[in-house]
Amino acid sequence: MAGDSLHLRVDALTSQTRRFKVLIGEFFRTEFKRARPKWGPYEVTIIIERTPNSPVHDVDNVAKAVLDALTGVVFHDDSQVERLLVEKVEGERPRVRVKARPMPRNEAEFEAA
Repeated sequence: MAGDSLHLRVDALTSQTRRFKVLIGEFFRTEFKRARPKWGPYEVTIIIERTPNSPVHDVDNVAKAVLDALTGVVFHDDSQVERLLVEKVEGERPRVRVKARPMPRNEAEFEAA
C-alpha cells in the first residue's frame, strides 16, 4: 500500500484463470484482513509479464480474475472501476503487476462531464 494506492505483484501465472483468481483471492483474505473496501471511482492497471515459454493468457480473463479478487478488499464492486488498462509485455519471468487506486477527484469529475 502506498497511500490510497495498492501495488501488487504476483510472481506466478497459470493457464487456469479460475485457479489464478483463487490464489489472488486467498492472498487478500489472509494478508489484508483489516482492509476495508472504499466507495468511489477507481482506476486499475494490470501488466501481464510473460516469457516466450509462458502459457498464453487472454487479457480479459486475467483482468476479470484480478478485479474479482480486489472486490470486497479494495473496492466494494468492480463496477466502481472507471478506467482499466491491461497490457501484456515481455518480462524476466511470468508475473502480473497490479496497481489500483481511487481516481483523482479532478479526473473523475472531468470524465463525468
